[in-house]
Amino acid sequence: MYVLRYLAFQKVGVVVLEHALLFACFFTDSRQLSSATPAASLLSSLSSSFVVAITFQLFLHLKDAYDFGTRPFASKFLKDFVQAIVFASAVLFAIQLLIPGMLVDPTNLAIILVIISLVLVTWHVGIRLYFRTSNPRSNVLIMGTGPLARALATEILQHRELGLAVRGFLDDDPSLVGVSIVNPKVLGLNAELREIVEKNQIHNVVVELRDRRGRLPVDELLELKMRGIAVEEATSVYERVTGKIAIESLKPSWMVFGDGFEVSRRILIQKQIVSFSASSLLLLLCLPLFPLIALLIKLDSSGPVFFRQDRVGQGGKTFSLLKFRSMCQDAERDSGPVWARADDKRVTRLGKLLRRTRLDEVPQLINVLRGDMSLVGPRPERPKFVQDLSDTIPFYALRHSVKPGITGWAQINYRYGNSVEDAVEKLQYDLFYIKNISWALDLLILLNTVKTVLVRKGS
Repeated sequence: MYVLRYLAFQKVGVVVLEHALLFACFFTDSRQLSSATPAASLLSSLSSSFVVAITFQLFLHLKDAYDFGTRPFASKFLKDFVQAIVFASAVLFAIQLLIPGMLVDPTNLAIILVIISLVLVTWHVGIRLYFRTSNPRSNVLIMGTGPLARALATEILQHRELGLAVRGFLDDDPSLVGVSIVNPKVLGLNAELREIVEKNQIHNVVVELRDRRGRLPVDELLELKMRGIAVEEATSVYERVTGKIAIESLKPSWMVFGDGFEVSRRILIQKQIVSFSASSLLLLLCLPLFPLIALLIKLDSSGPVFFRQDRVGQGGKTFSLLKFRSMCQDAERDSGPVWARADDKRVTRLGKLLRRTRLDEVPQLINVLRGDMSLVGPRPERPKFVQDLSDTIPFYALRHSVKPGITGWAQINYRYGNSVEDAVEKLQYDLFYIKNISWALDLLILLNTVKTVLVRKGS
């Protein structure tokens, strides 16, 4: 399944094991402390153990506790970790007060939560120490020293939890041999591939040669592959490690002949059915807020309640995007179309709150019901920006092969963008989404969107 392929297998395994550990802790302790009859207590203990495990893991997720690349004793990690435990404990106590008997009595609940907190601290510190000190599972050799090779090596070095270690590079330039490239050195020439693989116990050979004609040792690579050594293109490995597709050295042939980029009619119909159903429900839940938000907008500044703006959708068609107005009226009357900035002076006082809470985006659910958008997809851009970016950035038009979304892969992985450089970065995430489009990826994005909204980060 895609989700298991993107997320490091070790990370998925740790989360599953942690869930079992939390479940077992509460189940065992509640059974020992419970005074109910065995038959009645068993069902109650099973259901309450699941609630406790999910509650703790939800708050740990919101506080980025599953980013196992962080140092175990870093101040930010410790602060966020303690906050997650405190919030989870508070919610569980609130559940006990609102639904007496669902968990255990308050005294026993306090004892169990202290035990679980100590277990979680030991577990997370131990896991991080393991990832930082354990021997990597796969030694990687990169053929090439170009920008993509350096970027890939940097990403691998920053994420030891992936179980990869860059042993070095190969190049055709003898003057580079022995030179440090992003810490690992150039170990030798491409012609010495076989000897270097054997000497350094290489498990993965990653090829990053822009011009491969006459430079690629095909026979040696085939021999290594037949011996069980993985041989992959740098673009594919970079995609798997980072969750985005590097466009600097991207070749159309990689997209045509490789896996993915299969946006079938079946997937699009499934997405639209789910988007329509979910948007209808969300709109019904949010409708009571509409009169209040409309009144506050009118009291805060002059102008209409709703803001309409042309955006480019699927197939390059233009549609009218609907939002609650968060800027002053005629904000671009003198300047024309310009990028919105993170601290934009045109944003009203109420607009700042609406943007922080994402409430200004709620009317876009109407766009989803109209068929202009989907819940998940690349964010739609304005026609002027699309024209400029299409002339500057290769493959930019591919964003329009699917319907734009209220949220997307780029939105949960990258900050607020207001430049061409940001547009390039977001396009790399959008291409990753289009290549791997699936219901599982959409679900992952929606879960992380909730996290993004609650902790007020992303764009």
